[in-house]
Amino acid sequence: MGYYLVNGELWDEETGEYAGAASGWITGNESPEDLALLVMRKRMDIEATLQAEKAKLDAIVENARKMIGKHQARLDWLETQYNAQLQDYAMSQLPRKADGTLKVKTWTCPYGTVAFRTVAEKVRVVDEEQAVAYCLKHDPEAVKTKHTILVSKLTGLTAGDLPPGTEIIPASESVTIKTV
Repeated sequence: MGYYLVNGELWDEETGEYAGAASGWITGNESPEDLALLVMRKRMDIEATLQAEKAKLDAIVENARKMIGKHQARLDWLETQYNAQLQDYAMSQLPRKADGTLKVKTWTCPYGTVAFRTVAEKVRVVDEEQAVAYCLKHDPEAVKTKHTILVSKLTGLTAGDLPPGTEIIPASESVTIKTV
């Protein structure tokens, strides 16, 4: 297993994972306080760089969203202006059977297709509260109910008193290290 060096840092040749600093920024002769301060300073530097890179990425993504928005606005305008005419033309170009029904439902040109499809009738819920109230009374099988456990109501129980499918997670100490 080998490592390669990039800007004073070691990276694993096989996995590409970070393997540590090649430069001896920690010599081993530091007092516990100096070591703690060195680690915190290095951590702050790395976190600041990480935040900066995330900010750059966010800016790039935001700029791309703006560009996409402009293209979407142009497409929306084009569709509003010409879709009805395009659909009428495409329909007029489709071959028909002797009885006048369509042989095919897709018009094709070098730049794309216009496809016509029959969409089956379906039900859409527009006022869920009203629909659920009606269905509970007249068609209860049509109502989906979700059950969950209120863990706060299980407090004070011991491991032997817990319902099946639950467990106690022992208390622990939480540590947060913050620099930036």
